[in-house]
Amino acid sequence: MESLRGIRGGGQSRKRLTMSVAGERRFRDFRGDNVLNLRSFQTAFRKLRQFSSRVDAPRTELDLDETVRATGDNAGTLDLVYAKPRKNTVKLMLLMDSGGSMEPFMHLSTTLFQAVDRSNHFKDLRVYYFHNIFKKRMYTTPEIDYNDSIPTEWLFQNLHSDYKVIVVGDAQMAPRELTGGYYPGHELTPTGLTWLRRFRDHYKRLVWFTPSDNDPIAHTVWGASYSMIKKEVDIMPLTVDNLSLAVKKLMVAR
Repeated sequence: MESLRGIRGGGQSRKRLTMSVAGERRFRDFRGDNVLNLRSFQTAFRKLRQFSSRVDAPRTELDLDETVRATGDNAGTLDLVYAKPRKNTVKLMLLMDSGGSMEPFMHLSTTLFQAVDRSNHFKDLRVYYFHNIFKKRMYTTPEIDYNDSIPTEWLFQNLHSDYKVIVVGDAQMAPRELTGGYYPGHELTPTGLTWLRRFRDHYKRLVWFTPSDNDPIAHTVWGASYSMIKKEVDIMPLTVDNLSLAVKKLMVAR
């Protein structure tokens, strides 16, 4: 498995103000008072454990829910209930947009990466990077260096469709990156939308998180790309509540 590395530092974006506070890795949820920090991410990913399979082994793991129920049925006298231990069966692929308009959110992306990397609830974890939208190569480091890349086709051929996929990106780019190329005469084949649809069709359980609220720019050129992506996949702001909701959705096949 490739070595995993955090989000790099870099120049400041001139397109929008950063959401972070200097020296802090805490982000206020713009749709509530929840704080998007390492602990909140870890708590959400911990819920994946309930979807892991029980192994055929002695009942050695304390079942808290059943213990509470049994104790209540026993008139308050403690009644410990044990269950078979769970075996990690969840395979997760984390795809992260790096560079450009994502620079203001690098601390937030790093925090999410750390929560996933430190979790022990996955049978397998793969982390890859891209810039703006999927293309013919994915990257194993956030520097988006060709020397640290693999063919995107390799993922479809080697990573089974039972992987759960979480995409993190602001979904803001020139629309031509989705529909053709950067400029006439420089066409992308397959297009960005084609790659996105291939991911969606191959990995049935896929969600896309955006670290920014895109509603105010919905009618700009950057908002157009967001709207196009939203028509193809489930896309939602990266909040504590949405992350918990997505964990549940990832476990239910379409």
